[in-house]
Amino acid sequence: MSKIKTSAKESIARLVKICGMKGLTHVIISPGSRNAALTLSFAEDPRFDCLNIPDERVAAFFALGMAQKLKRPVILCCTSGTAALNYAPAIAEAYHQKVPLLVLTADRPIEWLDQRAGQTMKQKDVYANYIKKSFELFEEPRQEEHLWFNDRIVNEAINEASGIGAESAPGPVHINVPMREPLYEMVDASGITIPKIISRADTSTVLSESLMAEITSEWTNYKGVLIIVGQKDNDSAFDKVIDKLARLPQVIVLTETTSNVYSDHVLPSIDRVVDSIQKDEYDDFEPELVISCGAAIVSKKIRFMLRQMNIKGHWHVDPDDGYIDTYQALTRQISVAPEYLFELLSKNEIRKEPTDFKNIWLEREEHTKAAHKRYLSNCPWSDLQVMADILEVIPAGILQLSSSTPVRYLQLFKHREDLLYKCNRGVSGIDGCTSTAAGYAYVHDGIVTLVTGDVAFFYDSNALWHHHLSGQLRIIMINNEGGNIFRYVKGPDKTNHLGKHFEATHKTSAKLLAQTHGVSYFEASDRAALQQGLTDLYQAETTALLEVNTPRETNIDVLKEYFESLRKK
Repeated sequence: MSKIKTSAKESIARLVKICGMKGLTHVIISPGSRNAALTLSFAEDPRFDCLNIPDERVAAFFALGMAQKLKRPVILCCTSGTAALNYAPAIAEAYHQKVPLLVLTADRPIEWLDQRAGQTMKQKDVYANYIKKSFELFEEPRQEEHLWFNDRIVNEAINEASGIGAESAPGPVHINVPMREPLYEMVDASGITIPKIISRADTSTVLSESLMAEITSEWTNYKGVLIIVGQKDNDSAFDKVIDKLARLPQVIVLTETTSNVYSDHVLPSIDRVVDSIQKDEYDDFEPELVISCGAAIVSKKIRFMLRQMNIKGHWHVDPDDGYIDTYQALTRQISVAPEYLFELLSKNEIRKEPTDFKNIWLEREEHTKAAHKRYLSNCPWSDLQVMADILEVIPAGILQLSSSTPVRYLQLFKHREDLLYKCNRGVSGIDGCTSTAAGYAYVHDGIVTLVTGDVAFFYDSNALWHHHLSGQLRIIMINNEGGNIFRYVKGPDKTNHLGKHFEATHKTSAKLLAQTHGVSYFEASDRAALQQGLTDLYQAETTALLEVNTPRETNIDVLKEYFESLRKK
């Protein structure tokens, strides 16, 4: 039996051992020389599944998708210089999504900074402002204290990334690893001292009896409560307790598809309802208390409306969030798990006399639901019609969405309980959407469907340029020849530069790109072809792409008519 080799640099060898001992299993490596000691040590260790992805931006978003599924840190490993900067967009997204990543950037010796040495830049704290924590190893540990220090910060970094503890969410953590040559020398791994493992207790926060009594007393005196659930994973315990609250006579619960809440008593399409509410109706729909939980809300409309209302109280509930004052009405930041607080509140009926608050919301929900159905029954070929047809056909499983137009259209449709909706709405960039879906599909046992726009797809075309595409990945790309959202957003349409500088119109097809990367390709430009294309897409035996061509200018006319139909009394 051949012996396992590891880096002759003891600090690197121990770092890899700690990662393995703490249960990390997946490493995304981008080619380079300065990270050779890390690359070889991970690649030689059978505990790790090491993937090679040349484009660091793709690598980082691929790791993000994997970590979304695995719920534990995925390791990123790159060489020195601008390679580290290419990780930045995905790290920012992971930070705001609370997704665990362990980022290892190889670095040059510190004495060569600002000396015009090759591939050298200031890498310490390079991700400041969007990283949970940053560390730097001793470059050449010569004393036991140096090795002790390096081992300790590797332990701390993994614990921080994992989000262990009452007030610690998962997220990206960075270790900068300066190394000097030689970089490729290897030794027998059995000769390396087994490093100390430092664990952290996984605890939860509870409210004191006096604080709970205070919160409960306040809760029971509000006569209209609006609960808004942002982006989150599916959670049956959360669904059970939010369903209890949604049944209370003066409580309305608003969710979005990316909230992944499954209850028949919530209002699942915020934009559809809110867009129908005119400013002179605000008083009727105004809650006294707003309670928010989860991550970002897609709907800009609900943010605008609530900021215009005279809300008496806003509680944001999250065990680790700071002061989230989205609606400019925050009165309480409650740092506990939402389901814990909601369970306690559900046992306390509101004491005030019933009002029409809940009925007004429910009646408007029924009105807009009927209007939605009527409009779709005669909707012309457009992005809206395509989205409706897609939702009827795609199989159960994971639905990844690109961040702009597709996720906004999806909010107009009731969520499907057999789908888990994922979208990079932490920072809401269009970069990395395909890479994220590909990473999720790599570790998921089942179909992963990505619905994306043309700009997002072409921007992230290197997502197909590696050897780790899952045969379960299905991509539906809606090609409306540019950033069509800018035709709906107020402002760009009033300028003389809409097509050139905002939409960035194009006539590009994905056909040859798909062929280049061995991806099965299908195309549709009408409803009949779309139905056939969807059938072919899901019958394909490998990664497959369906390009759906829609009319650029008609799309926005249809969307405006749709919203007008919701507002008709």
